[in-house]
Amino acid sequence: DKTKLSKRHGAKSVLDLKQDGYLKEAILNFMGLLGWSHPKEKEIFSMGELIELFGLKNVGTVAPIFDLQKLTWMNGEYIRKSQISNLKSQIYEFFDKKYPIEIIEKTMPIVQDRIKKLSEYKDLCEFFFNDPEKYEIELSGKKDMLNNVLKSLENIKNWKAINIGESMQQAARDLGIKNSDFFTVLRAAITGKKISPPLNESMEILGKEKTLERIKKAY
Repeated sequence: DKTKLSKRHGAKSVLDLKQDGYLKEAILNFMGLLGWSHPKEKEIFSMGELIELFGLKNVGTVAPIFDLQKLTWMNGEYIRKSQISNLKSQIYEFFDKKYPIEIIEKTMPIVQDRIKKLSEYKDLCEFFFNDPEKYEIELSGKKDMLNNVLKSLENIKNWKAINIGESMQQAARDLGIKNSDFFTVLRAAITGKKISPPLNESMEILGKEKTLERIKKAY
């Protein structure tokens, strides 16, 4: 809101930001742009570039504004540009090694473009590690549909996302259910949520046995 930062109004320490899931590189990049701007208005820099290009002659005299929304955007850009090997380790450490790193690595291709902070990984991906405790839609009346889904999934020999997707598309057609309605129910049965990473890929990562168990438990 462009008011002065204080301990009582909007102030955050670097430690607070790191605990919120911001990368140190994004924080440094953002702080470097407070009061300073690149002549060509570039905003995302490697640390080497920032050190090389920063100059006091381009520092303005107007009081800088700490724009948390911009920092979040910038952090998302850094996450998207990160190598998977680095990002998986950062997530692993951020959550105090709570999640198996081999599963984190498998989720990276379907999650990297969907989070802007490391902390967002938990809400998006908790279902890979733990069964849903609640469901965001009512599934008690979906037993017949889910039973048919189970039969289709059980017949898949090569448990890959492409085969899962083809099987589920056919199941929806056989049941006469719109894809949007069909996959909303299936997604909720497996993840507990209305929104998740791509479902077919998520089912592949979960594995056949775990996926079938989730569906059986859902109703």
